[in-house]
Amino acid sequence: MSVWLDGYTEAKVNGQWQCIDFFQQDVKGRLRIVPCVTGQSLVKQALEWDCDWQYLMAPPGDLSDAVKKECTGDDGVLAGTENPRWRSWYVIDGKWFEKVDFSIPEYCGFFPRQEIGRQLSHPEEDSLNEDHMLSVEEYQELDTEAKKAYQYYEYTPPYGSRSILREFYQAVSARVQAFNRNLAWEDEDSAIGLRDVRVLILES
Repeated sequence: MSVWLDGYTEAKVNGQWQCIDFFQQDVKGRLRIVPCVTGQSLVKQALEWDCDWQYLMAPPGDLSDAVKKECTGDDGVLAGTENPRWRSWYVIDGKWFEKVDFSIPEYCGFFPRQEIGRQLSHPEEDSLNEDHMLSVEEYQELDTEAKKAYQYYEYTPPYGSRSILREFYQAVSARVQAFNRNLAWEDEDSAIGLRDVRVLILES
């Protein structure tokens, strides 16, 4: 079964969770939240494996008014209230954004030299096949002649998990920066950082 994820950014301001996502009007003129992350199974895999997200048994009781409105159907029922298995909620704590390190490549190992050459010449067209990568141990088991066909290479696929997470990080960072920019000078004490946010993921 296919899945779809929408992520909503909230920050704790003066003791309450407040949605800090961007908004836009839909074709009917209704103001809608622009999620900080959306996608299907590849996005779910990246967030689930790397973001330490936690499954919630029910929608958070302290959900911001904006997210609550966005995720409430025409029948007045908040998503996940009646059947949490069908509309599941997850949360990613803001501390993840402070500890993630995007300088670490997704794959480190020995790739065929010819494939590396093609990828470097056409990075947007040719991606390396991770199945062809050898670990250090596998490379050391090769004979001298076979080793010549391989080269150590650190690689992050342009559309892989690392790229998905980087775009996610950038989207949340942009929301934090926009929130702080729009604070009045007398409210500067309410400025937030990445550790002050949480991202609520609704799976449908």
